[in-house]
Amino acid sequence: MDKEQRWLLISDSHVGDRVKGLQTELLDDIKAKKPDLILHGGDIAVQEVLDQLGEIAPVIAVQGNRDWFKGFQLPMEHYFEVGGLKIVLAHGHISMWHWFWNYVHLFLTFRIHNHQFFQRQLAKQYPDADVIIYGHLHFQYDEVMDGKRFINPGSAYPHWRNKGRPQYMLMTIRESGEIFVERHEVILD
Repeated sequence: MDKEQRWLLISDSHVGDRVKGLQTELLDDIKAKKPDLILHGGDIAVQEVLDQLGEIAPVIAVQGNRDWFKGFQLPMEHYFEVGGLKIVLAHGHISMWHWFWNYVHLFLTFRIHNHQFFQRQLAKQYPDADVIIYGHLHFQYDEVMDGKRFINPGSAYPHWRNKGRPQYMLMTIRESGEIFVERHEVILD
């Protein structure tokens, strides 16, 4: 491994089901960061997203629940080992069965599960992981829970939860295994 790697983390771009395409401002901002690798946490829905990001840096992506609905086939998870850390990239909806019961819970109780509920489920699914990068929730998180670091880059499309500002994160991994995460949001013209 080189002295450090810069991974751009993005998720929930929802092109084709909620927006027509990735915003030019978002793509320009990502390009300016010069990442070594782009990790997409799912809900991509169309190949065009991966093609556009792939013009900036190599892309590794996982399948989200919207990808499943649209028949866009991707792996459910990716595993990495960098600087002695075991890292997993997954969407965060756990499975379509879990996704379904989450909505049953919402309709019966009128309460959504908080992000820690999903993090506990991900920790059970990936017990050996030191770092779990996930999407699905459309909110940025970077926190440690029960000894695991959970990183969610937020949503890459503009909507009310991110105040109309697409979000992503830049993660720098040093050879020693230290991780530094920067949160980014893009102001659209």
